[in-house]
Amino acid sequence: MTEQDAKNHLYDLWQNGEIPNNFTEDHSDFYKAVNYTKKNNQFDYEDFYASIAIIKFGIWQVESDALVGKGGRDYIIESSRFWETRDYNGHLVWDWLIHLTEKTWINQESVKDLNTAFFFCQDYFRKNKPANLPYVSTAQTLNIQKQILEIEEEMAKSEKVSELGIVEIDTEDMLKYSELLSNIKYL
Repeated sequence: MTEQDAKNHLYDLWQNGEIPNNFTEDHSDFYKAVNYTKKNNQFDYEDFYASIAIIKFGIWQVESDALVGKGGRDYIIESSRFWETRDYNGHLVWDWLIHLTEKTWINQESVKDLNTAFFFCQDYFRKNKPANLPYVSTAQTLNIQKQILEIEEEMAKSEKVSELGIVEIDTEDMLKYSELLSNIKYL
């Protein structure tokens, strides 16, 4: 099978709804799928993903060059980006673990898989770790992360959703959220 034949086959599967509608040439795994299809003369979505995963933690799949969240839309953290940090009110923390915690699709259950996958990747991709990386507090990161999740859970109790499924946020809710975040306790 040629590369063009493989692309055409994937396009046909996509057009027939046999693979996800976001699995186009813009998808992070599209060209891996083309190579898989060329090699196997067919494409099996489940088998393909099983073949490229090094290890999985819930929706998080470690691949040769990234950590990929497979929850609806792919969320990709490239292997060179696991050491990005942020200053959180004077505390140097792991940026991705705080950033992703702020996403609505991360909750107190799924965050466990995220954390496990993230720290696995820091070890697995350790060759990408910057030599001059200062001390980053994992304990403080997890402490802040836990409190953010608790705040989001608290805010969800009073969440108002319109008939169209749109979350309605008023000024009072925004002020409460801001106040709760400003009261995060540090170790």
